[in-house]
Amino acid sequence: YYFNDDGVLVSMRYDNWKAVFCEQRAPGGFKVWSEPFVCLRVPKIFNLRMDPYERADVVSDQYYDWTTKNVYLTEVAVMKSAAFLQTFVEYPPSQRPASFSIDQIRADVDAKIEEKMKQNKQ
Repeated sequence: YYFNDDGVLVSMRYDNWKAVFCEQRAPGGFKVWSEPFVCLRVPKIFNLRMDPYERADVVSDQYYDWTTKNVYLTEVAVMKSAAFLQTFVEYPPSQRPASFSIDQIRADVDAKIEEKMKQNKQ
């Protein structure tokens, strides 16, 4: 299982297969840190023995036809990932991931504003 720096499960591997749930579309450099991950509606599936660089979706005109015919691999990946994620209910992560932006600060401020508004109504 692979989590990004935001704590989001973005891919997983089982046997020769890798399922990609979210991908970084920036080509490289510092931009990979400033651009968001794009979460896919249908995971991409790669056979790592046949496609170790995970390029089939780019270089093959048959990739999505193959994916449609092998959709069961997507379901296996989703079921395995769901079972793994359920373990966090009993054993939660030790902390939330840090942010390099103001989103967490903004959420904290919004919560304090909401609390203040509730107090003022009383």
